[in-house]
Amino acid sequence: MSACPFWYRSTTEPPKVGVSSGRTVRNWLRSLLPEPEVRGKMIVLHSRETFPKASWGGLRSEYHGLFSEFHSVLGGLAYGEAQRAVGVRVEFRSPLYVEAERGPNWWTYFFEQAAMRLGRHTSESTSDVHLDKIITKYGRYGGFSDIVQGSTPYLYPMTYGICRSGLHRLLTAHICIRAEIRDEAAQFTAAQFEPGAYVVGVHYRGTDATHNWTGAFTQYRTRPVPYLAYADEVRRVLEAAAPRVYQIFVATDELTFLDFMQREFGDRVCQFEGSPRVHAGGMAVHLDRHLPVSNYQKGKSALVDAIVLAGTSYLIKGRSNLSDASLAFNLELPYSFCPDVAVG
Repeated sequence: MSACPFWYRSTTEPPKVGVSSGRTVRNWLRSLLPEPEVRGKMIVLHSRETFPKASWGGLRSEYHGLFSEFHSVLGGLAYGEAQRAVGVRVEFRSPLYVEAERGPNWWTYFFEQAAMRLGRHTSESTSDVHLDKIITKYGRYGGFSDIVQGSTPYLYPMTYGICRSGLHRLLTAHICIRAEIRDEAAQFTAAQFEPGAYVVGVHYRGTDATHNWTGAFTQYRTRPVPYLAYADEVRRVLEAAAPRVYQIFVATDELTFLDFMQREFGDRVCQFEGSPRVHAGGMAVHLDRHLPVSNYQKGKSALVDAIVLAGTSYLIKGRSNLSDASLAFNLELPYSFCPDVAVG
């Protein structure tokens, strides 16, 4: 069996873990930032950026991916409920997904509603609170994801701020994936999954999931999890499900990982062909502007992967907002999780 830092399995009690010193300082600093006044107002969420980093071209920021923003919206809805806001309106215009012919707000490419009202507020006339400032807890560089992921987001979903049932309630009450995307996921499942098969979903996020030595200070993995660790976990799950016919649905941004899984499990592996992939060590798919796919296709394929993963029998995952969303879509889905950092 391959060496792996730790597998958390949802059928067991989570271990007791402490907050790292770096995260403790970060959480304390964040607690000092001002809270927005949203009571009786409409919260307007804008695309977030990463904190600027020094590069050869000067300071540089990057925008967050679809599922990072998705969880921030869920956190914003929870915050709005708690603070008695009128609702949440999403205005995502970051260049990662925008296509001129589809309109300026890419959230509406993938989800039915941009404005989601909360509670029993009936007045249509209300003021907006635009959360796009720099120095604020939920502004340009800080969204509501911490509300969802809790004080140790690098261990989510093993640890969390909002439980799966709470997220599922918010999701089903306010967020609806567009019908054409849901239909594409359903058509894939009907065509690829054999009737009665035990389907193991595997999500391996490569590319930007591993950081350099600085990852040690930001709770990111500095070395990739060995591919064999995932294959071994698949075999463990399949052994428990034997003698049922099985299939393995692989969702990944790395061609190399997909090739590995196909060598290990042969024709039992299936994948959504519409998902763009790069070789190990390549740029993150959502940030790579040179891939021969549209911005819309990047987002749509990620959603299809997440929906299909949610419909499997068992999910094996690393740290990723995409497969975290699958757990919110399907409350009953059991899973194994390999964190970004060692536990214990």
